[in-house]
Amino acid sequence: MTIETSVLSLLPQSTDNKGQREIEAEFIQRLNSQVIFALGGSGIGGAGGADTASVPQSYKASDKTSDEASLKKQPIFSEKSNPSDNTRLHEAADRFIEELNRIPSLKNITAKISEEDKLQSAAFVYKYKTAFLSADLKKELEADNYSLKLLSKLYSGFSGVSSAEIQNDLLLVGRALAVDFSKDNSLKIENGHLVAYDDKGDEWILVFAVLNADSLSTEVASQFTTQTDNLIDRIEKEYPDISIIKKGAVFYSDYAASTSQREITILGSVTTVGIFCLIFFVYRSFVPVFLTIGSIFCGIISALFFTTLIYDEINLIIIGMCLSVIGIVCDYTIYFTTLRIGAPESAADTIRKLTKPLSFAVITDLCAYLIILLSPVKAVSQMAFFCMCTISFASLFVIIVEPFFLEHLKRTKLPFESFFKGYLTFIRQPKLRISIISVLCFISLFALLNLKTNDDPMSFQSMPKTLKTQEMSINRLINTSENLKYLLLSAKDDETLLENNEKIRELLAIAQHDGKLKRFLSVKINSEKSQLETCRFLNDRKDKIENELKTRGLEIKAEDYRCETLSAEDYFASRAGELYRNLYYRGDDYSSLMVVLEDVSDEKAIQDLAALVDGCTYVDHRGKLTAIFKMYREIFFRVILGFMLCILVVSTIRAGFIKALAGTFFSALSIGTALFVLLLSGFELNLFSELGLIVLLGIGINYNIFMSNSKLEVTSIIAIFTALATTLMTIGILIFSSVDAIKCFAICLVTGIICAFILSAYMPKNKITNDEV
Repeated sequence: MTIETSVLSLLPQSTDNKGQREIEAEFIQRLNSQVIFALGGSGIGGAGGADTASVPQSYKASDKTSDEASLKKQPIFSEKSNPSDNTRLHEAADRFIEELNRIPSLKNITAKISEEDKLQSAAFVYKYKTAFLSADLKKELEADNYSLKLLSKLYSGFSGVSSAEIQNDLLLVGRALAVDFSKDNSLKIENGHLVAYDDKGDEWILVFAVLNADSLSTEVASQFTTQTDNLIDRIEKEYPDISIIKKGAVFYSDYAASTSQREITILGSVTTVGIFCLIFFVYRSFVPVFLTIGSIFCGIISALFFTTLIYDEINLIIIGMCLSVIGIVCDYTIYFTTLRIGAPESAADTIRKLTKPLSFAVITDLCAYLIILLSPVKAVSQMAFFCMCTISFASLFVIIVEPFFLEHLKRTKLPFESFFKGYLTFIRQPKLRISIISVLCFISLFALLNLKTNDDPMSFQSMPKTLKTQEMSINRLINTSENLKYLLLSAKDDETLLENNEKIRELLAIAQHDGKLKRFLSVKINSEKSQLETCRFLNDRKDKIENELKTRGLEIKAEDYRCETLSAEDYFASRAGELYRNLYYRGDDYSSLMVVLEDVSDEKAIQDLAALVDGCTYVDHRGKLTAIFKMYREIFFRVILGFMLCILVVSTIRAGFIKALAGTFFSALSIGTALFVLLLSGFELNLFSELGLIVLLGIGINYNIFMSNSKLEVTSIIAIFTALATTLMTIGILIFSSVDAIKCFAICLVTGIICAFILSAYMPKNKITNDEV
């Protein structure tokens, strides 16, 4: 049995896409583990002092004939030609980087590029130039006027082309690659640091880092965030004119976790104190509290046991949703305890009278979840099975165990009996009854007519503006968008993978030209087959250019281009391939590449392009989450309809069609009222609000059954009110949560059960025998 925690696993899965899920999980983990820091500040480095053109420096003449020597003047990153006075910024950056290296949860910190690193990368690219020649560069080399371009560079006094360079690279492929590598790169190098410039021309130093795999856990993420915040505070105090901003999923994760923990602590404390005070005030005993906890514990443990016994995999997210059933099962103990106060008979006699209405309530809930159990979606059926087990075993605990502990209660009379007796008399006045039901009908109809849905998971989270602002600032510095999509390429071997990568690059270039996306980032290395073809192309083209130059009076006999192929494994292990290493993944049975898409305007067209290449999949992580939430919202909507149908059928068997219709109508009014309040609160219908409506139906049917099957109306209304107050203190207090998803759930549940409580007083009475309460 395995425990699954991924939201993506909630999608219906086929047996043949397990490898694809593993690949997606791996790349998502890599994306989530990336962290970026930027150090800068106004007045440092001088505004506008940067040469932002991403063009390599001019080549100086040299008599050296080695390939490496001719490439030393071809940096992949452009450098700032006239460094301004930014000593303090670079001192602060060095100090910051030094301290970052001491944080154990960080790895692969990329902040400085040494001269040796630049030379190694440049020499590597030059050596394997056939591996990086793009289709556009090939077209440029094939142009009829290319020999004239060469002549202009040879005779130009500013081009810096040396005789050694011409001898080893007649077509100047090395220069073309240097320009191609740097044209889309907004980063520069100054004093060894990676720098970028904002709209005002102020310089910012970029620091890139990767978190360890275990750093995505809540505890380690909290520790890492605290360490980096403290480090940023120290650096900014030492250098008051410098500010540090940050970007990374880990910071959002820590904010959400710390906010939830703080809310749980505060709201949990209030709930605990409130529940104990309420129970003690009503029953003058803490025994009912422990019995309620016991019934819930018994139900959940039994449900976990049988769920893990039947299913080979359980999803913790689904189990978390199932815990909302607690609001239904805790009512059983409260109602039984209330009936025991002042009762002359034994506890066994009381539970015998309660068994029939309790059974009807349980059967209604079980029938509703039985419908859900038949769902073809495994996660949904798992949720239904868990809830059925929880309700069944919690009710058995009430019937079998609790009578032994509630034989004697200290209190002999319930509080506020006269008040609730007056309440029932007041609420049941004919004019007031018609007025209340009419108003509820009107607002329910208004809510249904104006109902809108929202399945975007990002809208359910309230993230701090400071983090969002910093992220957007860093995005502008590195010239990227927050609207990113991805293509995943998979193949049995690296060669096939690179061939597919070439195909998708060509297709995406056309799509970019047609305006279907802003830009894309893909691995530049070509397949070994293409490398050999490119090498033959370069040598053929070299011979033709030599002949053309000869006709123009310039005789040159250059060296042939070497056909030395570069494998994907060697490329990603090199310094030159370091920037693209996160885009490559080698599994046991397959190789994978990720292509980053920015600002996709026509998703359908990109999906169609992906379908043209074997092993290519379009990935929209946010879109996939939205699809999950939409699917479950639609399923839960059908669950609500099925639940109401069960209420009608079971109630018809129990009390007749007319009374069953009244109970079902009141349940519908409770849902309509909840949706109306949700609408007034500025929220739209989503998965979590529907989950609240399902729990509302389960609790509401308890109120209706217990009220219509009791001869002791005052006792029943006090029991229902106590159950209502308990639910409000446990779940209703979640209205004050800062998380919109939780707040939507609480709003629907709270307003719905309050409405159900009011309408329970209007339930028609059933015929009650002496053996019933």
